[in-house]
Amino acid sequence: MFHRLLRIESKTRNERGMTLIDVIVMMVILAIAVVPLSRLSMTNLKSSANSTMLTRAMFYAQEVMEQIVADYEADDAGRGYDWVRTNWPGSTSYPPAGLSGSVSISSPGTRNGVEYVVVQVTVSSSEIPNVNLSTWLVSD
Repeated sequence: MFHRLLRIESKTRNERGMTLIDVIVMMVILAIAVVPLSRLSMTNLKSSANSTMLTRAMFYAQEVMEQIVADYEADDAGRGYDWVRTNWPGSTSYPPAGLSGSVSISSPGTRNGVEYVVVQVTVSSSEIPNVNLSTWLVSD
C-alpha cells in the first residue's frame, strides 16, 4: 500500500504548470486579438454617435417644419401664406449642438391657377448627411 502512495505522489510531481513560453504565447495571441477588437469597438462608438446625431437632426428638422406649418395655418394671428413667405427664409434659431439649420422657400409658382411655394428645411453637420424636409404651401 505504501508503494501505491509513492506512485501517486510521483505522478503529481511529474505534472507541470504553465511554463514561461506558454505565458508568452498566450500574451502574444491576446495582444494580436486586442487590436481588431479595439478597432471594432471604436467603429461601433462612432457609428452610435452618428446615429444619435442623425436622429437629433431629423427631430429638429421636423420641429422646424411643424412650426412653419403652424404659422401657415394661423390666419387669425396675422400669419399665413404671405407671412411665412416673407419671414421664414434663412437660418433657423437654436439648433442642437453640432447642427445648423436653414429654411429655403422657392419663388411662388402657379399650378392650375393656384399659387404655391416649396418650403425646404435643411439640417446639416459635418458628421452626418444633410437632413431635408420639404412641403408645398398654397395661397388662400
